[in-house]
Amino acid sequence: MDLSSFLDDLRAATSAPGGGAAAAVTGAMGCGLFQMVAGITLMLPRFTEGRDKLEEIRLASERLYGKLLALADEDAKAYKSVESAFKLPKATPEEKARRRKAIQEAFVGATTSPLKTAEVCIEAMELVPGLLEYGNPNAITDVAVGFLLLEAAMHGAAMNAEINLASIKDEEFKQASVDSLKRAREKAASYRSQLGAALEQAGLEPPG
Repeated sequence: MDLSSFLDDLRAATSAPGGGAAAAVTGAMGCGLFQMVAGITLMLPRFTEGRDKLEEIRLASERLYGKLLALADEDAKAYKSVESAFKLPKATPEEKARRRKAIQEAFVGATTSPLKTAEVCIEAMELVPGLLEYGNPNAITDVAVGFLLLEAAMHGAAMNAEINLASIKDEEFKQASVDSLKRAREKAASYRSQLGAALEQAGLEPPG
């Protein structure tokens, strides 16, 4: 993905890519910062503790970065599927039935993408404790910015999923989605607390 091209597409007067894709790219930036912090710490021989853990974090960050970029593309395609479904013909009862089915399937797809984005962001946040423990303390603000990007991405993805849920009739899918988002928000709050404590210990103001 070329960032300049993506931003041109994002600011264009089209519906996709939109907030969901932007959230995924934002999360990828957070993962990029985590990978950077692990990498620069490993480059310095004086950091002898937790090197295996940092290498795990570096590799995990790289993997999650790739997943989020792929989800940005998936999200844009999913929303275009919703638009295409609404354009289907509806002149006969059969066409109306096919159109309704296509719309429901498209909305499920457009909800699944941001749900996956939120889940991947939480998976990335799970790397925060290891970075705070073993990462170069001079890079704590990079860890903080990475977390805040992931947090924004998770909340943005959650909102995009929630607005689509109102159009979905599958109650089981809707409840599972609501439960997933609730767990994601609770986990994000937990990692924010850990980061806040570390920032205060470093003499920095935790994010509000």
